[in-house]
Amino acid sequence: MRRILIALLFPIAASAQQQIKTKASLESVTVYNNGAQLIHSGKVNLPTGTSEIVINNISGKVNENSIQVSVSTGVTILAVQFNKDFLNTDAANPEIKKLNDSIKIVSTELTKTKNAKTIEEQTLVLLDENRKSGGTYNGTNVAELIKLAEYYRTKSAEVRTAISALALTEDKQNQKLNALQQQIAELRNSPNQQLGQLVLQLMSKENTEANYQVSYVTPHASWLASYDIKSASTAKPLGIVYKAAITQSTGLDWKKVKLSLSTGNPNYNISAPNLNPWFLSTYNPIEQALAGKASGIRIRGMASPIQYDEKKLEQTVVVGYGATRKSKPEASVSTINNYTSVNETQLGVTFDIDIPYDVNSDNKPHTVAFKEYEVPAKYKYYAAPKLSSDAYLLADVIDWEKLNLQAGNANIIFEGTYTGKSFINPTNILDTLSLSMGKDKKIIITKEKQEDFSSTKFIGSNKKQLFTYSIKIRNTKKEAIDLSLKDQYPLSTESDIEIELMESSGAEVNKETGMLAWQLKIAPNETKTIKLSYSVKAPKNRIIAGL
Repeated sequence: MRRILIALLFPIAASAQQQIKTKASLESVTVYNNGAQLIHSGKVNLPTGTSEIVINNISGKVNENSIQVSVSTGVTILAVQFNKDFLNTDAANPEIKKLNDSIKIVSTELTKTKNAKTIEEQTLVLLDENRKSGGTYNGTNVAELIKLAEYYRTKSAEVRTAISALALTEDKQNQKLNALQQQIAELRNSPNQQLGQLVLQLMSKENTEANYQVSYVTPHASWLASYDIKSASTAKPLGIVYKAAITQSTGLDWKKVKLSLSTGNPNYNISAPNLNPWFLSTYNPIEQALAGKASGIRIRGMASPIQYDEKKLEQTVVVGYGATRKSKPEASVSTINNYTSVNETQLGVTFDIDIPYDVNSDNKPHTVAFKEYEVPAKYKYYAAPKLSSDAYLLADVIDWEKLNLQAGNANIIFEGTYTGKSFINPTNILDTLSLSMGKDKKIIITKEKQEDFSSTKFIGSNKKQLFTYSIKIRNTKKEAIDLSLKDQYPLSTESDIEIELMESSGAEVNKETGMLAWQLKIAPNETKTIKLSYSVKAPKNRIIAGL
């Protein structure tokens, strides 16, 4: 098959050619973080010469510059045109079809009601004419006239009642019909329900059944990563379930399609940036302000030193992933990994899923689990008693780059219990991915101020305050724990305020940030005590903020 890129779509002139209609089947979709590439295929019987082919079942929201069409050998593509397909949009939408069927039923009933109402109105006219004619005959006796009047009164009341009831029914049926028509109009105008079509001009050397393939990029689809982080215990590896929330409003429902998830982006500007010369200059703001005031000119600040070309380049890249798939892993138990292969390129990572999925064009997230990892983790506890009396269990994962993670929310499940949510952001991670698995109530932490070892003294014009705290950690678990404990002491921003760290119990001290860190190993049922003490000296007539 030969493939050509239609960079510019040529208008197709009207001709006497008979249109050949065909419906393209959606085979596969590659979903990017912002956009998607759809690939369709189909067959069409072509006569010798030039033919106009209409391909239906295409998304109605297409980046037209990205359209690619390929046909069988011996067939030449002369032109391609993309159109909105309003007719087939109605046919493809089951909700519109259902509403159209309802409209037919209501319209039929409305016609019956109007006909019945017309008959009753004609009956009333006939009664009036007979009443008038009855009074003109000579020889009509009083008894016959009374009978005629009674008949007219009774029958006229019946007919008028019937007309009133039919008018009420007609009004209700009209309201229902208008409501159904309004619903159809809303669905037709919905941005999530709009199909398109491609009109091709093809030239064939002979009668043939030609195969064709169509691919294009649409911006109306995306996927967001999320995770389930599971751990049965601190003695077992960490389980990570990689999930994607796929959203699409392409106008075309994806039915039983092969999905691929890509970390690339088909809508970025591929032009490399150029640096322009960076010029500096000096000016006297007082002189320029006076000059500006005298001349009425507004003085502006110096322009940005780096200037970029703001011309928008409407270029679209269709990223192709041609790497050979890795063989499926052998496993005694079937998991999602048996159906997902990972392909890495220079521009991103693609997860190919060999399970057909349905994703409707409703702009709602459809969650797909596509990869599972089991990774070794080093578990430790972390506590910052100044902020919280809880100890947090952390799972540290190294070599996390091999997992091809995206930023996303993570559900944490520890020992079979949901403990809360976390967030994974690979752009902020260094060499270790640290995940919070939840709070452990079996580790009891307290921080108390020791009043007996705290004091305030006046030395000349200065006041010196001593602050002493006791931090106690008790491990009530049956196994030993590693605990990373952090606290801090204040720092001075003024020369006449002096701060001295008096006692830190062997902490690792960062004098620039005032942070204190202890790496503790605590045995079962053991209690460890950390003493923290610092002094603050300042003029006694000054109030220290933040202490």
